[in-house]
Amino acid sequence: MALALACLCSFLLGAVPFALLVVRASKGVDVRCIGSGNVGATNASRAFASRGGRLSVFLLIYLLDAGKGFLPAWGLPAFLGGEAPLRSGVLCGAAAVLGHVFTPFLGFRGGKGVATTTGALLALDWRITAIALGVFTAVRLLTGQVYLGSLALGLALGLAAIGLDPAAAFGERLPLVLFCLLLAAFLFWTHRSNLRRHFGSRAEGRS
Repeated sequence: MALALACLCSFLLGAVPFALLVVRASKGVDVRCIGSGNVGATNASRAFASRGGRLSVFLLIYLLDAGKGFLPAWGLPAFLGGEAPLRSGVLCGAAAVLGHVFTPFLGFRGGKGVATTTGALLALDWRITAIALGVFTAVRLLTGQVYLGSLALGLALGLAAIGLDPAAAFGERLPLVLFCLLLAAFLFWTHRSNLRRHFGSRAEGRS
């Protein structure tokens, strides 16, 4: 019962739409009417004209959204106690990511979950987060596309979770490995519109 309540609290915390709140407070507009309409750091930054303003807002919202994943995955298992803190952290972190993507405050339509995912994993195993963010940064710089960096981050999660400790990957670390693999698939699903546009435009270019 305590774990179920913790997951519910994690979901509701993850559901707080910081991008919408920050843009509305600073610009007086709804972030869902800007750019892609996504409730995330990248789209929220488009509401600002200057490059410095866009970067500042992106970092602010990214950190806030990451915090929504970090706090449940790190704090709630310690509060609950019990014999399986990793499993509790994984479940609370997953609930926070789902809350961000399916926020009930916006008709169950939220962001794509990248920042909240990295926050949850930072609490569970910072090494996985460091590797995934390094991959994200490299792909982002090479391609100029945030969504391709996000997809590369997803692939890096599963590989890093297994590769960092292969002996325990399918033993004591199995909840974390499964979480990373599911997150990778989930990030591909939340970015499906980007993939459709990318491959659609390439197909048109060949025709």
